[in-house]
Amino acid sequence: MEKKSVLAKYDIRGIQKFIFRTKKLSEIRAVQNIPEKIIFEALKEASKIVLNINEYMKNNEDAEYIKLLESKGIHVLDRAGGNAYILFECDNAEKIYSDISKEMAFYILKKTYSLELVYACVKCTDNFFEDYETLNAKLGKLKSQMPSPAHIGAFPICRRDPNTQLPIIGKEQSHDDMVDITMESALKKDFNASLSINREENVVDNYILKKGIDSHIAIIHIDGNNMGSRINDVLKLKKATYQTAKEIFSSIRVRDRFHEVCQEMSKLTKSYKDMLTKKDPSLKNSYLVHAIIQAGDDITYITRADIALSFTKKFIQLVSEKYMIDNTNDSQYLISACAGIAYIDSHFPFSDGYELAERCCSNAKKRAKKNKTDNDYIGSWIDYEICRHIKDTDLSQSRSNYGKVNDTILFKKPYCVKDSIYHNDFFDFDSFEDKIRSLLCENPIMNRSRAKEFREAYMKGSEYVETVKNAAESRGYLSQNTEFYEKITVDGIETSFASYYDPIEIMDLYADFNINEKESEKECPIS
Repeated sequence: MEKKSVLAKYDIRGIQKFIFRTKKLSEIRAVQNIPEKIIFEALKEASKIVLNINEYMKNNEDAEYIKLLESKGIHVLDRAGGNAYILFECDNAEKIYSDISKEMAFYILKKTYSLELVYACVKCTDNFFEDYETLNAKLGKLKSQMPSPAHIGAFPICRRDPNTQLPIIGKEQSHDDMVDITMESALKKDFNASLSINREENVVDNYILKKGIDSHIAIIHIDGNNMGSRINDVLKLKKATYQTAKEIFSSIRVRDRFHEVCQEMSKLTKSYKDMLTKKDPSLKNSYLVHAIIQAGDDITYITRADIALSFTKKFIQLVSEKYMIDNTNDSQYLISACAGIAYIDSHFPFSDGYELAERCCSNAKKRAKKNKTDNDYIGSWIDYEICRHIKDTDLSQSRSNYGKVNDTILFKKPYCVKDSIYHNDFFDFDSFEDKIRSLLCENPIMNRSRAKEFREAYMKGSEYVETVKNAAESRGYLSQNTEFYEKITVDGIETSFASYYDPIEIMDLYADFNINEKESEKECPIS
C-alpha cells in the first residue's frame, strides 16, 4: 500500500435530534431516510466539484457512480447507518480527501441545516485492520471532544422557536392561521412535498388505542447488540486487507437481516389486521403499526398501544434467528437486539416519547451486558415505560423514586426474550407474558378491580399485600398458591421482587399480536 493513500471515516452527528425535533409525524416521516442516504449524496456532489467530474449517468445509479469514483482512485469500502469508510488511493490523496470532506460538510448543512458531518483520516500502512482501529479511535475521540453544535440564532434580533430554539425565518399557512417556521422545518417540508405517501398515516391520533376512551400510543425503539464491535471482530477474524476489505464488508448482512425482519413483520401485521377485521369490520380503515425509521439495525415504530409489547417480542424473536453472514450456522454470527417501548398519550411531545423509548432500550442493553453467556454472547431484552407525566421521561429518576418499597423492587423489567442459545429464567419474557394472560383470560386468577387493589397494596408494602391477599382468598376471588413475591440474588445481593406489579401495570395496554385464533387462549396459563 502506497504511503500517499489515506483511509477516511465519515459520520453524521445529530441524527436522532434532527428526525424527532418536531411534533409532526409528517415531518418525521419525510426525513426518516435522509441520514441513511445523505453521506453518499454529499460524496457525489462534492466529487463533481473537486474532481471536476462532468460525466452524468443515464440512470444516476449509486453503483454506476461508485465505479466512476473507483476510476478516480476513490473506493467506498462501506456505507451504512449514517457513516461510511472511504479509501483515497490517488495522487494528492490527503488534499483530495480534505477538499471533498469540506464540500460534503457544506452540502449536508445546506440540505438539512442541523445535521453535522464529522470525519477523520489516517495514512495507510500495510496493515488494514490496525489502520481501521486507529481511525475508529481517532474519530471517536474527536466526537467526544466536540461541543454540541450551536446554529445561527444567538443574535438579539432573531426570534426563536420556543420548542427547538432554532431561529424563525418566516411564516407559513397552517389551516386558517399563519404560523412561524424555522429553516429546518422548511427543509423538512420540502422533503415531505416530494413524497407520495398516505397522509392518513401521518396522523398520530389514528394509532390511539380507543378513540374517546384511551388515547395511548406506543413508540418502539429497537437496536442491534454490539453490531459495530462484532463487525470489527469479523474483519479481524477474516484478516481483512485493503484488497479484501470491501468484499468482507459486503458479506456482512446486518442491514439485510433487519430489513428481512421488517418485511416479515409487515406481513404479520397485515394478517393480524385481517383477522381483527373479520371480527369487527369497522377496523378496516384503522392503523396498527407504522415504521418510522428502518436504518440498518436501528428501528423505530409507532404502534397502537395494546399490540406494542407482543409485536416487539415477535420482532426480537425473528431477529434472533438471523445470522450476520450468509450461508453460516455458526452461533458466533447470530444477531441479537434490545428494545425499548414508550407508552405515551397521543398529544405528548413525540420527541420526548422517542427519547423515553431510547432510554428504555439503553436500560435493556445494560441488563443484557450484565448477563452475557460464557462466550460473551449478549441476549435480547425488552424494557418499557408507561408515561403518565412529563417527569416519567427521566427513567432513572422515576424508577428510583417509585420503583422500590422498603426492601422490595416493584419493577422486574427489563425482560429477556429467549433464543436458541440464551435465556434468563428469572427475567424471562414468556413467564412475564403468561402472568399478563392469567389476568386477562376468561377465568383470570383475579378480576380487574382486585388486580388494581394489589397494585396499590404493592406500593404500600408487603403487609398490605398480605392483607389484600387473605381477603381475596377468603372470598374466593383469588387462585390459591399465587406467589406475589420472588427472591433472586442480583449483583451478589439477595433481592425481593414484586412478581405481579409489572403484569398488573401493563394489563390494560396488552393484546396478543398473534394471527392464530386459538381456543386454548381462553384457558389461563399456569402462573
